[in-house]
Amino acid sequence: MVTSGIQTESQRAGLEHLVRTLPKVSLHCHLLGSVQASTVVQLARRHRVDLAGHTAETLYDHDSYEDLGEFLRVLDVVGSLVRDLDDLHRITYESLTLGGAAHQVLHREIQISPPGHPGVPYPRLIEGITAGMRDAHTDTGITSSIVVGLCREDSVSQAMEIVETVIEHRTDEVVGIGLDYAEVKGAPAQFAPAYARAGAAGLRRTAHSETGPPRHIEVLLDELGCDRIDHGYHVVDDPRITQRCVQQEIPFICTPVSSDIGRYSGSGDGSHRRIAQMVDAGLKVAIDSDDPPMFGTDPTHDFRALARALGYGLEELAGFTRNAVDACWLDASDKAALRHRVEQQITALASDAAAPHD
Repeated sequence: MVTSGIQTESQRAGLEHLVRTLPKVSLHCHLLGSVQASTVVQLARRHRVDLAGHTAETLYDHDSYEDLGEFLRVLDVVGSLVRDLDDLHRITYESLTLGGAAHQVLHREIQISPPGHPGVPYPRLIEGITAGMRDAHTDTGITSSIVVGLCREDSVSQAMEIVETVIEHRTDEVVGIGLDYAEVKGAPAQFAPAYARAGAAGLRRTAHSETGPPRHIEVLLDELGCDRIDHGYHVVDDPRITQRCVQQEIPFICTPVSSDIGRYSGSGDGSHRRIAQMVDAGLKVAIDSDDPPMFGTDPTHDFRALARALGYGLEELAGFTRNAVDACWLDASDKAALRHRVEQQITALASDAAAPHD
């Protein structure tokens, strides 16, 4: 692990330039969690919903989300306000442009949760989201796809129903499934039948594993067929499982700021010690921002937080992006094109850093 700190004004400015211009690939960003507070307030006004006096400034209480239940409650409120095609288009477009391309995100695999959109049929949900994806690509060049999340707090039969719906209404934009909401309320093994069905249909598979024991990592790999893990900080508690994941090059998509608030990747002190341990162990780590505005972050800030806490520079931060390219679910030709764009920008950053500056 790099331990040298950023001390001088010149070094601080260099770090800021680096994290802002570094190319990024986003594999763990929830659509509902990326809705700006000002947009939530406007949607509430449009649909005549009382937010109990909350304004854009008070709606998201970042520190309270140490309590996952409170965070999920607010997330469900946001989902209840996204009701039609215009709403879906807007939040998707804003997530990919203001919350994506503006931070040098070149590609995002959007995590969506159909149960979080009560009253919106799945085909309409996909229609609105893909419309936003197309317009964001036209306007900024960002590419994107969709990962459909199963709610682990629901029944296995409900999860299977979502998978069957995804398969029945399959579109090119939907590339895989995930498993989210509170891990303590839904251990992963029970969802193996739904994952097997998804895998048989050619869908890629990931799952959140943030609060469970290390053995859950092996359940995700062996019983659910996942080829990457969302979070997974507890893997370093078991040296055997850690070494297995190193050897198999299993990608872990970590979210520094939100996980620090939730006390999963550290102790709420900004040390990000779990991520440091994962990197030092040789695990394949990529970085994203989870639910950015809800946790007071953005794609740039998550890289900034790691760089400041751990002394990471271009080599380490670019490594996270390269790992994300490897872990993304693009086909071979599109992945090669993305890798080329990433390497071009990293080379330019390295050249700029090496050039003499007055």
